[in-house]
Amino acid sequence: MPGKKKTPIEGLDNYDFDHLSKTTGTFRERKRYLAFAHIQSGENFTNAAKMVRVKLRTLMNWVKKFRENGIESLKDSYGGGAKPHVPTEDHEEFRNAVLELQSNRQGGRIREEDVSNLIKERYGITPSKTSVYDTLKRVGLVWITSRSIHPKADVEAQETFKKSLVKK
Repeated sequence: MPGKKKTPIEGLDNYDFDHLSKTTGTFRERKRYLAFAHIQSGENFTNAAKMVRVKLRTLMNWVKKFRENGIESLKDSYGGGAKPHVPTEDHEEFRNAVLELQSNRQGGRIREEDVSNLIKERYGITPSKTSVYDTLKRVGLVWITSRSIHPKADVEAQETFKKSLVKK
């Protein structure tokens, strides 16, 4: 057809991006819809990117995703980050294992390295320090503990020392 300009993206005419940009989704989604509305109205990619204040590369990524997966790819999708090393259903079991590890310790306290080894043995994963602490927090264990008593400590001598201190 002479006079009708062909849209640069297949399937673009199936949607009313102008309406979607005003009514649907989060701010980021509406921004994507607005960019596609500009393209739909005949703007080139460079101008459309400038109009919605994104880099051309970003717009091209949106276009690529739209071509591959349609309008669903323009919606926000939250992956939620990395999945936890210890599955939710194993939290209680893991918590008990850490508490048992602590109670079996003769003097001193368990360290991040001990918990890391426990995760490695049970789940076959070598976690980072941050992952270990996050996992402990997730199962309801607070890492800050009181100082334990050394196995060779003389409790009587310590009490005597405390009593003999001169208070200022």
